[in-house]
Amino acid sequence: MGAVTESSPALRRWARALLLAVLVAAGCVLAVKLLTPRVRDLEPEELKARMGDGSLELEKAIELVNKLDAGARREVMQSPQAQSYFQSLPPAQRIQFVRRTLDRGIQEQLDRYKKMNKEERKAFVVEVQERQREARERMSRLTPEEKKELRDTLNSSDFTAVVEKAVKTYLRVSSSEERAELAPLFDGALENLDYAKGL
Repeated sequence: MGAVTESSPALRRWARALLLAVLVAAGCVLAVKLLTPRVRDLEPEELKARMGDGSLELEKAIELVNKLDAGARREVMQSPQAQSYFQSLPPAQRIQFVRRTLDRGIQEQLDRYKKMNKEERKAFVVEVQERQREARERMSRLTPEEKKELRDTLNSSDFTAVVEKAVKTYLRVSSSEERAELAPLFDGALENLDYAKGL
């Protein structure tokens, strides 16, 4: 009996120390949760604004664009802010941006296409053909310096590798039926590429 009584103060000390350690740990976890700002993905409008004001590092831009769904990605990447941001990047960073966002973009567009009915697919092809035509018009309005920079980028071996990767991804994730339906868009993309190289 005496041994149990003598160990009771030691047991109480250990219990108090354990309780204190648990309280300190809980306090630290709570402090971290309260003091750490919540990280969230940017909405398309916020991402466009960050691209427009030039405050976005390349790595962060790639990460945020890859988190967007197909519709939001299209909205952002067709915006004047994104176009301006992309043009402000050095050629090597432009290629890096395209290479690292390409696979996901192709996959999401095809996933979106697969969910469409026949009429929606026809409308999608017409819409993209219109965007390809608008892209050619924008290229024709570039300054001589911008045209030269575009030609140099497109004729680089890095860009050729990006195109090859895009084609391989497209062939890997699309069926022969989908490729037949999307052939006008594929041809339009190649036509735009040839047009840009000849500027």
